[in-house]
Formats: sequence, C-alpha cells, structure tokens
Amino acid sequence: MKRWLLALLLPLMVLAFTKSVPNPELLGGSKWCEVCGMDLAMFYKTNHAIELDDGTKKQYCSIHCLAAVYPQYKAHIKKILAVDAATGKWIDATKAWYVVGSDVPGTMSPVSKLAFASKADAEAFAKAHGGKIMTFDQVFAMAQKSLEKENAMIERKKRQKMYPMGKMLYQRHCKEDIKRDDFENIARLKDYIVKKCPELQGKKLQAVALYVWEAKDRKHIAVPKDAKCPVCGMFVAKYPRWAAMVVDKEGRKLYFDGVKDMLKYYFSHPGIKRLYATDYYTGLAVDATKAYYVVGSDVYGPMGNELIPFEKRVDAEAFAKDHGGRIVTFEEIDKELVSRL
Repeated sequence: MKRWLLALLLPLMVLAFTKSVPNPELLGGSKWCEVCGMDLAMFYKTNHAIELDDGTKKQYCSIHCLAAVYPQYKAHIKKILAVDAATGKWIDATKAWYVVGSDVPGTMSPVSKLAFASKADAEAFAKAHGGKIMTFDQVFAMAQKSLEKENAMIERKKRQKMYPMGKMLYQRHCKEDIKRDDFENIARLKDYIVKKCPELQGKKLQAVALYVWEAKDRKHIAVPKDAKCPVCGMFVAKYPRWAAMVVDKEGRKLYFDGVKDMLKYYFSHPGIKRLYATDYYTGLAVDATKAYYVVGSDVYGPMGNELIPFEKRVDAEAFAKDHGGRIVTFEEIDKELVSRL
C-alpha cells in the first residue's frame, strides 16, 4: 500500500472506534472521574470501577486512575470492573482480555489499554487496530509501574496550560471563592462548578476544576495558634516546617507536629477524607498520599525520628543523598513502620 494511501486510511481506522457513548452506566453517582475529573462518558470504553466491601462503587476514566487510588482501597476492594470495549457493558476486569498499544489514543496514558470480555473480540480488535493481547494482571502491573512517569508528564502539561487557563477562567466566571476543602473529591467539586458557573463546559470546565483542586490554594498549612496535636499534645504552630493536617469525614481539620503523629492518628481513625504534609524543601502543603518520604535520616523532627515528606521524588533523592535514609511512598508505610520511629 502506498504511503499516501496509508496516511489517509489510518485516521479513518481510529475514527471507526470511539471511546464515548451517549448513555453511560454511571456506578459512582457522578459523571466525572474521582481522580482526574475527566468526563466518564467521553472516555467510557476505558472506564474502570471498584466495588468496596461495604457496597460503595467508585468509577474512574481509566486503568491509570484505578492504579492511582488502588493503594488507598486495596484492603476493601470486593470487585474490580471494566467496560467491555466491544459491547459497552460492565465486566469482571480480572477476567478480561486487554488490547494494549493499539492505534486508539490512550486515556491518561500514551499507551491505550482496552478491555474485552471475549478473547476473540480482543484478537479481532488487535487485528484491525494493532496492539498486544494481555491479561488484567499484566496490564495492571504495567499501569502501576508507569504511574509515576505518566503523572509527571501530566503534571507538566497542567502547569504549562491547564492551571493558567483555569485561573483566568475562574477569575472571569466564578463569582464566589470556591474552596477545595469543601469537597470530597474533584468530581464533587466539578458538579458544584457546573451549578455555579454554568457557562463553563468541556475543556474550560476541566481547567477551572483542576485549578481549584490542585493549584488555587497551594500554600503553607495554616495552623491555628491554639491547635494541639491530638496524638502528643504539642502546639503545632511552633513547628510550621513539620506541620501536617487531616480533614475528617465531618470536614474538621486536625493538625499534627509531623507526619509520624498524623499517621498514628490515621491508622486508628477510619473515615479520613484527606491528608496533607509539608514539603521539607518548599514549605508548601502537599497531598500526603502522593508524597515521597525519607525515613531513617540524620534529621529529626519535633518528636524525634520522622517521615520527612517531599512532593517530588528527585528532592527526596537529593535529601537522602545528603542525610541518609531510604525513600518510601505513602502506600509502603504501615503501622509497623510508624511504630518503629
């Protein structure tokens, strides 16, 4: 086949398959992905979901976003579901066959990953669109391994384009001060923005939601002067460099004089909505579940040995090189590690 003819046919082959559907089956009560805020209907054929042991269902736009939250929920997951790319129906993801790396663009990843209930359907799709047939275990391990690299790529794009656009649109169209801490996740925030700023749609709506959720209120943890650590009783405001905070299921903010005490509280109090730590280098509040921690260094916190948080792995590596210790992620921290500190 001549190159010019192939160049004409390839776009048509991709357009023959669309990830969107007009009437998606939404399991989690929102039309937005709880992790990234993307429109679930637009990316429906890459949607994944989990059902927890209490019956709660949470839906995500992609296996990338499922991998991002998996450490948080893995002890309580009853089922993992995926949308069958052939039929648009929900299926058991652990029994699905995946086509990886086809000519269909990926969702939250440069590499597409589409699930099929039937191996024959997966093989037929791969024959038409390219890609490799893999099992769920293989694909999920791949998604977990590439998560950090993909997140870094996504973060660069957001900082360069989405946050500046979102800030401009927020200031122009939103008449009230919308606070991230008033919402459980970005999906709930986006539902609120739609009601309050109805003129924002599509990419503009996504940009505003990302700006409010991830960039607008990026600052130091503001600790009240009289706030005491609920674990050790120390006045937290005396140690701003080490301040940590949780938001519980009632929306209350509790402050701690270090990540170690915060995690002692977290492991014994179910229902915590969000956790924040203070980046050791920048002093800014960071999502504690996405931070990197150096443990076992020669630097001590107010309560001695401490988990020292960094937003970026490269900063954690530089610190460990200077001060010793090893790097752990949030999902690698358990009660035993905290009790040893």
